[in-house]
Amino acid sequence: MDVVQRYIYAVTQKLPEGQREDIRLELEGLIEDMLDERTQGGPVTDEDIEAVLRELGSPHKLADQYRARPRYLIGPGFFDAYISVLRIVLISIGIGLSVSFAVEALITPAETLQQFISYIVSIITIGMQGFAWVTVTFAIIEYAGVKPEDLNKSKREWSLADLPEIPDRRLLIKRSEPIVGIIFSVLFAVLFTFSVELIGVIVFRENFREVVPIFNVENFARYLPLIWGLTALSILKESVKMIFGKWTRGVMLSHVALNALTFILLVIMFKDSEVWNPYFVDQLVQLSILTPGSEAFQWVQTAWGGGQHWLISIVAIVTAIDIVSVCLKVYPIHKGAVGNVKNH
Repeated sequence: MDVVQRYIYAVTQKLPEGQREDIRLELEGLIEDMLDERTQGGPVTDEDIEAVLRELGSPHKLADQYRARPRYLIGPGFFDAYISVLRIVLISIGIGLSVSFAVEALITPAETLQQFISYIVSIITIGMQGFAWVTVTFAIIEYAGVKPEDLNKSKREWSLADLPEIPDRRLLIKRSEPIVGIIFSVLFAVLFTFSVELIGVIVFRENFREVVPIFNVENFARYLPLIWGLTALSILKESVKMIFGKWTRGVMLSHVALNALTFILLVIMFKDSEVWNPYFVDQLVQLSILTPGSEAFQWVQTAWGGGQHWLISIVAIVTAIDIVSVCLKVYPIHKGAVGNVKNH
């Protein structure tokens, strides 16, 4: 029976430490039962043992069946969606950085060569970061066990009962929706990471180009990890929508939760008075865009003073509209209040 113990050892060594003893006992009992069934109480020969172990199959494959979680980072069920999201993110990064480079080259043409070198370096480094964001996002989805019903059913023998119900058309998520969401999220991250100084009033005059930034560039840098976190949350939210392709309760709840969390993080950032350019109005005056005492000056000064509150209010309204509209569309249909509407 030494070969049996060697077989069990080969299986259990491929399993997590906490599972090994239970699986060892289970395998011992299983092999003993199979041998009893084969020999009908007679003596066990080496041929019987070999036949039983061959029937159980490769220790590697058997260990895979016992393993609670697969060992791959991104499984085959999500790989197509992973490639799609990765392609969208990388293209968006390329577009965002290219636009940023073009604007900088237009404002300061004398520094174009240096900006081009920085642009190439950024394409490479941010492209790698984008690859990491998407990979980690899908690894989290895989680890969390998020699986559409079709993926769970694909593991066993197919039957007619596995055919999915035709979903209500009102619950379908257009593929363009998560794609647009990912593109805007990445462009948002690229803009605020590399070109926050370009967000403001751009002044073009003869032989003179200047930008009056809205944000305090130095202080805003403290919030870059928050920006990247918001981007990762958005990619996660849109990836879930792309994977499922329809509004389920889970997709709806994840959408609401991630939108609410995004709003909270934005409020934290925008309420910090240090992220705003304290000399914004003065710089507009210095560039002769505003004249002190004028009506335009008074309006800009008033708007600038309450700008952060207005911005937070706008974000709150947009977030609330999005959450309420999704809940009103999804919840009644799943609850059946609207009736069992069949699609055609």
